[in-house]
Amino acid sequence: MNPLAQGPGRWSRARVPPAALTVPGLVASRVLDAELAALLWITVEANVPLIVAAGEDEAPAPGVLGAFLDLLPPTVERVELQGRRETFDWLGDAAALGWTGDDDEPPDGAAGGGPSRGTGIALPPRRMVPPETSYLVAGELGSGPGADIGGSRARLLIRALQRGYGLGATVRADSLEQVLIHLAAPPASVSADELRRLGIVLVLARTDRGANVESTAHRHGAPGAGTSNSVAAPKRVQVPPGSTAGSTPGPVQPAGEWRAGACHYVRPLELDAAGHLQRRPPAVLATWDPHHDLLEHFEWGVTAELAMRVGLARDEFEKEHAARTRIMAALVAAGRTSSEAIHKLLEQRSQQRTGGAS
Repeated sequence: MNPLAQGPGRWSRARVPPAALTVPGLVASRVLDAELAALLWITVEANVPLIVAAGEDEAPAPGVLGAFLDLLPPTVERVELQGRRETFDWLGDAAALGWTGDDDEPPDGAAGGGPSRGTGIALPPRRMVPPETSYLVAGELGSGPGADIGGSRARLLIRALQRGYGLGATVRADSLEQVLIHLAAPPASVSADELRRLGIVLVLARTDRGANVESTAHRHGAPGAGTSNSVAAPKRVQVPPGSTAGSTPGPVQPAGEWRAGACHYVRPLELDAAGHLQRRPPAVLATWDPHHDLLEHFEWGVTAELAMRVGLARDEFEKEHAARTRIMAALVAAGRTSSEAIHKLLEQRSQQRTGGAS
């Protein structure tokens, strides 16, 4: 059975995760390809935030996010945030980032209904968590009443990313532009400079609406300098079909298929050689070509930036990306797309690193 056909699993409101998805399973189901999966694996492992956006309830955004969070190494702690009960005690100095404790979010059930997000017994205070080994998990982020983290909580959470925390969240939006507008709107009112901390934004698109998907690359120009109106020739990679192995998801129905419609790298604030503040536009990492059902890759235009972001030399980053692409492709080809296969892989990689360091 195709995991994407098992229901939307409204994680954000019901607090119940959807049927477990895995990254190799997403590759086998043609949601994304091994090359993009490997790239996101590297960035998430390096604590770069990952935002998965989609404009519909039926989108598997929570499951896609959860699949990549399962690739976090055992040395990284997942910090599950508590929606409207969140007090940010794990920050230690939330007040220094502007936290007052005031609740400026819409009341539960307002303007759209849904179960209460703030019900239940308050949790005891939590210990402070170090940013370099912590990945925050927020559920749905935004200004709408259906969001888990909204208002001043959303604003503070994004401000906390300056400390080095990773963040995994979903947003109700069908483009990067809508993500930024959504989070900049009151009551969240996240500033433009603060939004530059969002890291990777993966936007999901439905295949039966592909004719309406405009190529993000052609709207934003080449991914490198962000100043040219021309578009460099992309690397076109055919999304591999699902394997016939028994454990691999089967073909999805056309009305329920989803693809990685666009993937962006939101550049942080930067300083040039003279110490001047630079605000470069987001870079396009990949887009889906609905006419040929393949992914066009542009990440090569910002390889140096991504390598610096994850703490690797450029040649090391390229080698690691190629190696993980091969790993993902091999898992899919062998039909090893289960959570057990992923956990075994992570355990083996952890043992190899431990052995190499000893």
